[in-house]
Amino acid sequence: MTSRRLAVPAAALAVAAALAAVPPAAHASTTAAAAAQEVVAPKLLKFGQSVRIAGDQGNPLRIAPVGVYYHRPASPHFAKPRSKWFVAIALKVTALSKADRVPPPISGSQWRVKTGGRTFTVFSGNASSAPWVGRTDGQEVTVHPGSAEVIYYSFDLPKTGGVLEWSTPRGVTRWQIPATKYGKAAVIRPLLDAIADYEGR
Repeated sequence: MTSRRLAVPAAALAVAAALAAVPPAAHASTTAAAAAQEVVAPKLLKFGQSVRIAGDQGNPLRIAPVGVYYHRPASPHFAKPRSKWFVAIALKVTALSKADRVPPPISGSQWRVKTGGRTFTVFSGNASSAPWVGRTDGQEVTVHPGSAEVIYYSFDLPKTGGVLEWSTPRGVTRWQIPATKYGKAAVIRPLLDAIADYEGR
């Protein structure tokens, strides 16, 4: 019987050789790297570090948390937090080109605090009853170029510290919140004045 050999085109042999030359580990490492990028949490910034965001009208703003104040009313006659602490977060906002304001929650962006395995927003608990609400500048303030503003956000939290998050449809920015009062006197003073105005000196 005559033996026949199957002719394999040279191009096919070249492709096979190239595939064989690629180490399996290279595919595995590439896959692992891609998976790691998907699960890595946003970097945790130091309190006070600034970031650039888009304002309510799309204009660039620079924001930085510059103060935190914890408060518990001494008298039962005043509104109390549902958890344990009324917490004020002071935010310095700078307009980089045109006048704008920090986007409100209705825009899909919001401030929140994560602590004790739970997430709190400005709508959680009795946050809106804190004594500085309505007595200090809030997110409704429009910031103009050349004149930075400090605005205040209120939370009702079960403990001090935690992680402050600015969440937008594009991603999340995170800061570590100091566990004790933090901020310059000029930042904290409006809060103390608001408390004195509501609760008395």
